[in-house]
Amino acid sequence: MDLSSLDIETERLRLRAYRESDAPEIFKAITPEIATYMTFDPAQSVDEIRMVGAKWMDDAAAGREVSATIRQRDGNRFLGMCGIHYRRDPKPGLGIWIRADAHGHGYGREAVVALINFAGTVLGEAAVQYSVAEENVRSRRIPESLGGVAYGSETIQRPSGPPYPGILFRVPTS
Repeated sequence: MDLSSLDIETERLRLRAYRESDAPEIFKAITPEIATYMTFDPAQSVDEIRMVGAKWMDDAAAGREVSATIRQRDGNRFLGMCGIHYRRDPKPGLGIWIRADAHGHGYGREAVVALINFAGTVLGEAAVQYSVAEENVRSRRIPESLGGVAYGSETIQRPSGPPYPGILFRVPTS
């Protein structure tokens, strides 16, 4: 299934598959603070985002995964990124980050709920995976509040940071 046309609206948000024109806003928002618990380091340039983004667009068109921008419906303000990824497991995994100045407004949870609904209704998945750093209490609250069940652990590593323990959750789509 081609995921490159992903476009989901919620009460406050619009999740849309990445486009090359999104690169400058992503570059400005993905700071070292945001990347603390990620598996990647922030890009060093807008061109680096565009290079990674080209892979995101290919993966979405091939149905392997989709990386999407999160924007406010009112005003189109860029808030972060989210995605559905088929990397280590046949069940889709969700990923998300919200720009630092937009934390604390429930945007992350709202975006994750939209992705979970999409995975259930469109992709036919009964559950999704959600991996989160053990220390990242805010992010842990999302799968816990959605009926997610911890089923395992993993070590999460980004290229320039120390490893940290992660928890794997299985979250039902219905």
